[in-house]
Amino acid sequence: MKKPHPKSLLRNDRGQFVIEAILLMILSIGLLTLGLRTLREGNILGNLVSGPWDRMAGMIESGSWEVAETAAKKHPNQLDRSLSLSPK
Repeated sequence: MKKPHPKSLLRNDRGQFVIEAILLMILSIGLLTLGLRTLREGNILGNLVSGPWDRMAGMIESGSWEVAETAAKKHPNQLDRSLSLSPK
C-alpha cells in the first residue's frame, strides 16, 4: 500500500463536516444554557408579565390606569354620595 504524502494529509477534507457540526452543537447548547440561566436568575420573564399587570389590574378593578390600590380610591363607588333620598 502506498503511504500518503504529508502534504496531501493537510488537504484532506474528510470528516470536516462532522467536526464542524459537533462544534456548532456544543456552541448552541452552551448559548442556550447560558440564556436560560440568565432568564431564570434575572426573572426577566416575570418582570415582563408582572410589571404591566399592576396597572392592568387597576384598570380591570377600578377603571383607572394606576396601581390597583391607588385606582381603588378613585373608583366612583368610593366617592361620597351627593344625592339624597329625600331632596328638599
